[in-house]
Amino acid sequence: MAANRNRKEDAMKTDYNCPHCHAQLLVKDHLILTALPDHGPGILLLMNPEAGNYETIYHSSCRVYDGQHFDFRCPVCHHELRSELHKNLVKVNMTDEHGKHFELHFSCIAGQKCTYKIMGNEISSYGKDASKCLDMLGLIEKS
Repeated sequence: MAANRNRKEDAMKTDYNCPHCHAQLLVKDHLILTALPDHGPGILLLMNPEAGNYETIYHSSCRVYDGQHFDFRCPVCHHELRSELHKNLVKVNMTDEHGKHFELHFSCIAGQKCTYKIMGNEISSYGKDASKCLDMLGLIEKS
């Protein structure tokens, strides 16, 4: 009976999935992705799913520094999650609590805080670096 209650609660929350295999990427309160640095072992990354909240959790033995580039992959199908908007953005699909579908694009550069929630021509941006990146991406005219 508890499992049914959890499914009902999950149906009312924002959800995230892989744009390739459609696997669910949200577990409890974390978006779970694989991050591969240019050098060294990969990281299983737990991210706060709230757009504009850049809290992350990863194993204490991993070293992450500002400016470090990561290739993000789906932890299920291992497909690269690179955005078609720019090589330094990651893309996952998002469905909000009202059933609306969005693309969520965020930086794959550690310390760079920019996120874009896109549905058609509607763009919402988050993070201290988002306005600087909008022009670079050619999105400033769409927003």
